[in-house]
Amino acid sequence: MAKTPKISAKNIGESVDVIVVGGGAMGLSTAWALAKRGASVRVIEQFAIGHELGSSHGYSRIIRRAYFEHPDYVPLVDRAYALWRELERVSGESLLKITGIVEMGSPEGSLLKGSLLSCAQHHIPHERLGPVEIRKRFPQFKVPDWMAGVWQKEAGILAVERCLFTLRQESRRLGAMIHEEEEVLAVEHDAFGSGVSVRTRIATYHAKSAVISAGPWAAKMLADLQLPLVVSRQAMGFYRPLKRDWFEPAAFPLFLMELPGHNFYGFPFFGIDALKVAHHHGGRMVTADNVDRSFNAEDDRLLRDYLEAHIPQGAGPLVMGKVCLYTNTPDMDFILDVHPRHKNIAIAAGFSGHGFKFATTVGEVMADLATSGKTNHPIGRFKLSRFKV
Repeated sequence: MAKTPKISAKNIGESVDVIVVGGGAMGLSTAWALAKRGASVRVIEQFAIGHELGSSHGYSRIIRRAYFEHPDYVPLVDRAYALWRELERVSGESLLKITGIVEMGSPEGSLLKGSLLSCAQHHIPHERLGPVEIRKRFPQFKVPDWMAGVWQKEAGILAVERCLFTLRQESRRLGAMIHEEEEVLAVEHDAFGSGVSVRTRIATYHAKSAVISAGPWAAKMLADLQLPLVVSRQAMGFYRPLKRDWFEPAAFPLFLMELPGHNFYGFPFFGIDALKVAHHHGGRMVTADNVDRSFNAEDDRLLRDYLEAHIPQGAGPLVMGKVCLYTNTPDMDFILDVHPRHKNIAIAAGFSGHGFKFATTVGEVMADLATSGKTNHPIGRFKLSRFKV
C-alpha cells in the first residue's frame, strides 16, 4: 500500500465498520449484506450508480445453473438465486424473470461438455437436444448438423439497472451511506492503528476494514499487488427482428452459442423491444480510462454477420449498440480473497464477463471476509495465491 500521509482528525469522516470502494453490482451487494447484519457501511462510487462506463448496464444479464465454466460455481449461483428473490420480496421490485436457456455448440466443445458436467455433479434438470430438435423447438435458430444443444429451464434474466437501484435503495433503507460521483484516490492503512483510511477528492474516511470492488479500475486501485487483470472492450447490439413475435420471451429463449473461435449470447425482448446479442470475449484489450465507448460499424458487422448466419429473422435494423468492459483474469475465474499483506482489505475482482449473476452471493462473501477474514462459502477456487502475488 502507499505510504500513509499525515492525517488530521478534522479531515476524517465518520468512522464506520466497512468502506466499500466501488458501487457496481458487487459493491452494492456487499453493502446490502453488511447492512442486513447491522454493520455500519459506506460505499464510495466515482460515478453515478447505474452508469455505463463499466460492466453493470445494458438492460439484462443471464443467470443460469448449468455452469459450463466449472461445477464449483453452481453452489454460489444457487445461493444467488435465493438472494435475488429475497431482494425482490423486501423491495417489491421484479428483478428476475425465468425464461430458460438453450446452449449450443459442438458436443465436444467446452460449452456443452462443461454444462453437462455441472448438470451431472449437481443434479440439475436439463434436456439434450440434437440439431433437428433445436430447429423444431426454436425455429429462430439456423444451426449446422454438427451442432447439439442443452436446454436448462431454470435460467433467467436479471434486470441489471433495476437490480443496482434496488440494492442501493435497500442498503440505504438499512442505514448504509452511499456516496456517488466521488473518486477514491487511495486506500491506506490508518495512521491511528489497525483500520484503513480511504482518501477521495472530497474527504478522508476511516473504517475498520475495506472492500475493493472497483471493476475495471481494480488493478489501478490495487497497484501494489500487480494483479494479472486485463480489461477488454465488448460490444452488445439491440436489433429489431424481421419477425417480431418470434422474439418475445414466451417464444425465444436465452441462448449461448459456441462457434469455432467465437462465442455469442443473446436475449429475447426485455426492457426494450429488441433482440439483444453480444460477443463473449475476444474484444480489444483496453484500460477503463482509455477506451472507445462508441458502438461502431465494426461492432455492428460482427454481430450482424452472426445474426444473418444463425438467427436470420433477428437481423433487422439496429436499434442501438452499447459497449461494456470485461475485467479478465488469466484463468477467467474470479478473485475473492483478502489482501495478502493487509487482512482487513478484501478484494472482489476479475469477474471476466460472467460475474453479475453472482453479485448477491459475492456480497455475502465480501461481508464475511471484511468482518471476520473467512467465509463458509466455497471460494477456494478464487484465491489470490493462484497468481503468486
